[in-house]
Amino acid sequence: MEVLNTESDKGKKVSIGGLIKEQFEKSNLSIDEFACLIACKRDNVYDIFRREQINTDLLFIISKILKFDFFKIYSEQIRNQMMTQMRLTINIPREEMEKGNICEYCKWNKNYRKI
Repeated sequence: MEVLNTESDKGKKVSIGGLIKEQFEKSNLSIDEFACLIACKRDNVYDIFRREQINTDLLFIISKILKFDFFKIYSEQIRNQMMTQMRLTINIPREEMEKGNICEYCKWNKNYRKI
């Protein structure tokens, strides 16, 4: 599974269809069984595997069927983008952000921008 967590990933989109396909292949389901469980035709399953976007209701159903939290992927991307923005705004080194020393670093280091 691809995790988006570097500055170079800033513009990358989550390929949700590819992630669904990856998790589906780990399951013991056939395409026909999976199609039946998500109430669609077999051809539509292959279409889902190619998608870059998906309806959240359908993603919720697929998450339950495949026992995988696909929403977590989006949450991690949002969190990483927010952390990158925060780090750039107040000029905190990545190592300090990862240690969780944000407040202490800001208090004692003069390399921050006052808001």
